[in-house]
Amino acid sequence: MKTKYDKWLSELQNELLLLGLADTDPMARLRHTLPLISGVLNDIKKEVLETGFENQDMEIYFFKHLKPNLYALQIYEADLFTVAMNRPAGTTEMLRAYYEQELVYVARLFRVHAFHYEYYRTHATILDNQYFMRDGKPSDIPVPENIDPSPGFSTPLDYLFAKFIAAERMQEYLLEQLNNTLKPLKIKTGPTLRWTGESINLVEVAYGIWLTGQLNNGNATITDIVLWLEEKLAVKIGVPNKRWDQISARTHSQPTKYLDRMREALLQRIDQERGIREHKRKARRTS
Repeated sequence: MKTKYDKWLSELQNELLLLGLADTDPMARLRHTLPLISGVLNDIKKEVLETGFENQDMEIYFFKHLKPNLYALQIYEADLFTVAMNRPAGTTEMLRAYYEQELVYVARLFRVHAFHYEYYRTHATILDNQYFMRDGKPSDIPVPENIDPSPGFSTPLDYLFAKFIAAERMQEYLLEQLNNTLKPLKIKTGPTLRWTGESINLVEVAYGIWLTGQLNNGNATITDIVLWLEEKLAVKIGVPNKRWDQISARTHSQPTKYLDRMREALLQRIDQERGIREHKRKARRTS
């Protein structure tokens, strides 16, 4: 049973996968992922409230599979941020103990909700009418308080299923991190790169790094930085002071023309990405 919501979910998962491959810090990742997920959730919620479902099977499918998978993305991103921010800066043993404790927290969720987790894990269906219909009223087996009591967009168990999905994913992540602590540290070596642009452009970069104190807590000299860039990028920059004279002698209208060009290129890329996301959101609303 495939619906248009499956397509929206798939597109969202692909966008998050691309973000996950990027080397971003936890806060930067969260700032990108949560608005993205919330945008799709809001679009889907609006569509569901406006159009409803063709039949009972479609309603159960949405609240048992689609909505939990959407909310699971949101829960996982928040949990991932928490785990990353609380990770201890210490020995390997401390790191292992931390991940092991986090695994205990995950296991506790499964244990506290043992009956419903078994229902989820075994793909049971006998209680679907009670658990995943908006007018469902579970009787014999108590269900946890619904964290998303939106009229017309929640059922007794959809959020708990979302927590199960996110918890299983977090469990896999923690086990992977634990496994990594057992591996010997490997120093990654990247490809050999050469600066093929104008060397004066690199001078702007070097002075920008120096004046904003980005290396060695601001203790690296401009000479240190230039020598480092020359070695890493196989380029001859020359004497820093003399090259600086070339920059400072420029007209006032464009003294930092390369850095200005970089900024313009970055802003253009950001505008393009925003435009693509907005186009996708409008396409979802009309599909």
